[in-house]
Order: sequence, then structure tokens, then C-alpha cells
Amino acid sequence: MARPLSKQRPRAGTARPRTSGEEERRAALTIRVDFGEHGALGPGKVRLMELISQHGSIASAGKAMGMSYRRAWLLVDAINQAFREPLIAKQTGGSGGGGARLTRLGREVVGRYRAIEGAAATATAADLRALRAALASKPPEPGPEDDA
Repeated sequence: MARPLSKQRPRAGTARPRTSGEEERRAALTIRVDFGEHGALGPGKVRLMELISQHGSIASAGKAMGMSYRRAWLLVDAINQAFREPLIAKQTGGSGGGGARLTRLGREVVGRYRAIEGAAATATAADLRALRAALASKPPEPGPEDDA
């Protein structure tokens, strides 16, 4: 069961700085596409793919997200196994070094995910504003379940 929105913890690499003065009240939509037995695709995996494309390296992309190389590599492996062909092409190290890049399908998947995100944000903007306006002036105190 999902934790209530106010109790969810940010994932690695997603922390946002607080604004000075009164804390910003925020309501954001997070999209996760669930493929059943094939796993899921959400903001973390998509951001990792974008950073791999930007840096040309799984290690650098993982580091930029605050995760270990092993964690990044395991995510890349899961992404590649979920689709009919790899989304990330890996090149083994050696004298010229290793590297990674998005395949054509990888770029397409990232683009489609971002399109879904954009369409959902547009469709829900008014409702998110209403929910944000209904928030208490200060966040609830942490409860015992937050220590787990």
C-alpha cells in the first residue's frame, strides 16, 4: 500500500532546496508506468537514462543521482530486460574506456514518457492547484511510522 503523500520520502537525487522564509507548498504529479511482470518505468529510471545520454557513462549518471555504480548498473539491466531491445547500449571498458548511450528505442521511450508527463501535468493543473491550496499552513509532525 502506498504511503500517504505527506509521509513519502524523496528518492535519491530528487531532493529540492527549500525556499527562504515560508516553506513552499508543493503538489506535484509523479508518473509511474507499470508493465506488470516487465517492471515499471518512472521518474528515476527516466532521469538515469537522460543522464546516461548526457554523460555517456552509467557511472557518471549514477553519481549525478547520488547512487552507487552497482545500483545504476542494476537499473540499466532491468530497463534493458523489460523491452524487446536494449534502451541503453553499453560499451565495455579497456584502453579507450567504457561508455553507454541511449539507443533509438531508448530515446523514443524517454520522449514518450516525457510526453505522458506533460499531458498529465496539463490535464491535472487545476486540480493540483486546488489540492495545494487545501494543504495545512505547516506540514504534519513526523509520526512513529516515519522512523521505520
